[in-house]
Amino acid sequence: MRKRIFLFLIVIIMICPTLCYAEENEEALLKNHKSYNVFIDLNDLTLNLVDPVTKKFEKKYPISIGKKETPSPIGNWHVKSKANLKGPFGGYWLGLDVPWDTFGIHGTNRPDSIGSMASHGCFRMNNYNIIEVFNSVDVGASVIIYPGPNFRFSIYSRIIKPNDSGYDVYEVQRRLKDLGYFKYDPNGIYGYTLEQAVLNYKFNFGLGDTPEIDGKFLDSIGLPLMD
Repeated sequence: MRKRIFLFLIVIIMICPTLCYAEENEEALLKNHKSYNVFIDLNDLTLNLVDPVTKKFEKKYPISIGKKETPSPIGNWHVKSKANLKGPFGGYWLGLDVPWDTFGIHGTNRPDSIGSMASHGCFRMNNYNIIEVFNSVDVGASVIIYPGPNFRFSIYSRIIKPNDSGYDVYEVQRRLKDLGYFKYDPNGIYGYTLEQAVLNYKFNFGLGDTPEIDGKFLDSIGLPLMD
């Protein structure tokens, strides 16, 4: 019995330094972990990792963005979730807090699409790049999706119609709410309540009686092509 206890103590003595070293090593890795913000340029089709302190662009990756008919979300958002997803997502997913649909940054089973407008709105990356981005960006990180000087310069610029969704709709809702025509929180979806607000504004300012939102309407509500 004493021999067993003695051997047990020897094993504990041998293992303890290893366990302590492992804990210290893990603590050091956590302490040295650096989380980046993200800047996506829709014109260059690139994703950049940005130091949140120095604001320096430290790494750049090629991406694929949404097609004209399925635009990627413009604006300032945040990473709301991270997950390991198999299949077409390349194993890694960073979800964004965009209110009108589900968008994220992920890998792809279509590497030939990188560098083009090919997705349903998400941002595709090469699988060997998304691993690095996934490990460098934490939940809560800022994600800026840049279209140009303002959203009207975007490659997704369009005449907005009922049932459309996107940042342009979000901005119209926000502006009409400021003007007292839209009574709800902006969600980026052109539904019935926004249509009524648009028609009421158009009636009051002699802008016609159709629900389409064009450049003239945007100018009128204070969303000009240039600030």
